Amino acid sequence: MAGVIEEAAFTDALVKELCSGRKLMEQQQPFREIQAAKEASLIRGHKAIPGLGKCIAVIPGREFFELRNKFGDEAFDDRDFWKCFNRFEPDMSPNKA
Repeated sequence: MAGVIEEAAFTDALVKELCSGRKLMEQQQPFREIQAAKEASLIRGHKAIPGLGKCIAVIPGREFFELRNKFGDEAFDDRDFWKCFNRFEPDMSPNKA
């Protein structure tokens, strides 16, 4: 049959595509972190916003979801989590928790 892709070839192509996508995301991570650090430096020292509070971290979206998957939603309400985050990522922490 013409035009039918064998399952092995399809699987190989899928694995190659997934690996290249992961490699691309890993290559882009430093740029996302640099952008988050720039945003954090812009808001460093700003006062708290009524109803929202003060900014304690600027986290790129992809990394936010990875943290949420790893630690759960409860981690974002935990002061110790934010203290640890601020210690390991000081460039993304404009106002310490």
